[in-house]
Amino acid sequence: MLELLSSLWELVTVTLSSALELAVLVSIGVWDVLMALHVGAPRLEGLLVGVLLAWLLSRRERHPLLKVLSSPLRLVIDILDLVWDQALELVSDAWTVARGWVFGALGLVRDRVVGVSRGLFERVMSVLSSVKDKLSKK
Repeated sequence: MLELLSSLWELVTVTLSSALELAVLVSIGVWDVLMALHVGAPRLEGLLVGVLLAWLLSRRERHPLLKVLSSPLRLVIDILDLVWDQALELVSDAWTVARGWVFGALGLVRDRVVGVSRGLFERVMSVLSSVKDKLSKK
């Protein structure tokens, strides 16, 4: 009877150690593939990570574990959305201010040019009227 228990215990320990060795070998293989992907093809790695995150977000309502795992991702996406909105608002406001400054400066230049040309026109007209008056008196 003791031999039977010893044999069963050996079976369980060998099976567990084999399963542990298999898990270690698979994890080492996956790590090697991930490292080769990271070093050799970083764009493909980014694409695969993006597809994985999109899959995670698309399935988040179906499973509570996926919901928990996707919560930080959802937070990051919400933060990026807010940053994008603020950046667009900043660019829009800066464009409006710069446009106002440029058109204001152009308006000042136009007013100066119009004022100078009016003054010049009035001087020319006064000289011509005085010449006309002198000629009409003779």
